[in-house]
Amino acid sequence: MDDWSKQWFDAFGNAVQDFTQQLSEDTERWFDTVTEQLATASDALVQTTDQWAEQVQEAIDPEIDRMVGELNQAVEPFRVTINAEVDYVADELNEILGPLVTGLSGIDQWFEEVSGPFNSTVEPLLQNYPACVGCRNFCGQSYGGNTLVCAMHPFGPEEERHCPDWESVWPQSNDQ
Repeated sequence: MDDWSKQWFDAFGNAVQDFTQQLSEDTERWFDTVTEQLATASDALVQTTDQWAEQVQEAIDPEIDRMVGELNQAVEPFRVTINAEVDYVADELNEILGPLVTGLSGIDQWFEEVSGPFNSTVEPLLQNYPACVGCRNFCGQSYGGNTLVCAMHPFGPEEERHCPDWESVWPQSNDQ
């Protein structure tokens, strides 16, 4: 009696296993088929959408071109008038300001000369070269990341507070 029940359970188990395997394979085929159909449908949708967009653009472009043309025609008289007025004002300003600009063209060089003593007096202080404050020889420019203090002492004087080559930047008066 044991033998027929074992055979029956084995047969039932095999039948269930075959059924689940068949169900799994059928389900996988169904998913593959659905995926292919969705891919085909989405390709068709994209193609249809592209065609529709091209048709809309072809229909709208001539109308937009017409409207832009009409707008340009309407604005053209204003553009011509405004350009003429701007040209007139520019010519008038050029006549008025031309001599002033010509007269002021040398002011930047004059300003550099006048402010030179002040810059040479303050800049060394800011650069931490106290012996160079007010010295005519101070350069203070940076070349390749290195500051050139002056030609006699490229890295600054040996003594921190005194430089043997110090010369005043302030003009000497002849009264003294």
